Amino acid sequence: MRILGDYLDFAFRKAEVVKTKRESRRVKSFYLEFPVRPEPGQFFMVWIPGSEEIPISASGFEDGILRLTVASVGGTTGRMMRLKVGDVLFLRGPFGRGFDLGGAGRTMLVGGGYGVAPLIYAGRVLRGMGRKVVYVVGAKSAEELLFLEEARSAGMRVEIATDDGSAGWRGTAAELAERLVDEIGPECILTCGPEPMMRKVAEMAVGRGIRVQASLERYMKCGFGICGSCVLDPVGLRVCVDGPVFDGKIILQTDFGKWRRDPAGRRVPV
Repeated sequence: MRILGDYLDFAFRKAEVVKTKRESRRVKSFYLEFPVRPEPGQFFMVWIPGSEEIPISASGFEDGILRLTVASVGGTTGRMMRLKVGDVLFLRGPFGRGFDLGGAGRTMLVGGGYGVAPLIYAGRVLRGMGRKVVYVVGAKSAEELLFLEEARSAGMRVEIATDDGSAGWRGTAAELAERLVDEIGPECILTCGPEPMMRKVAEMAVGRGIRVQASLERYMKCGFGICGSCVLDPVGLRVCVDGPVFDGKIILQTDFGKWRRDPAGRRVPV
């Protein structure tokens, strides 16, 4: 029976779309019937026949409904944007290590762009545990900010940064987090978004002795540790199985925020 269980861990499951929601011009959320609850920070390998399989982190799960929040950035995500209620996606997972929320007290979430997807899920779980949460969210402009009302309705303090100054503080989420960190005094920081932003957050937190966890997004072919596409050099950590969530002290010893591998396996600048 364990052989069957091992197979099912990596097999596709059909997931029917029961609802869609436009979050911004490029970002859309899909609500899917799915039998397995992922931990915040875990991801799925998502496939549409005829397209490339891609990793997508969960942005929520409630009463058997999984939410995936997707930005239109490539062929597969572009096809996903055309999905309607009743259509089907094929999912493998959930995979990887999610956020460790067990020891989190007062928590700061620092996210940029659509990277906030796993953070809003973690924030809702933390609020359900009675923890204080500050949601520091950044985007290029006001119309690209995500999950503001959801965070507020869950009882999170919301702080906004935009590159163009069209909403909140003018600058990046990492810069705003550094301005606020001494006032807030977080015991833990969770971050997800562009890698250079996350590296700045990790350096800031580690330098202050604050526990920090970063959720990484890397190109993947398999999702369970075989292909090596998502490796972090020079230590050989694989984002799919050793992450995608890593302790900040660990990832600062890698090429995180500086280099990654392209689909051909070549190291390219982030």
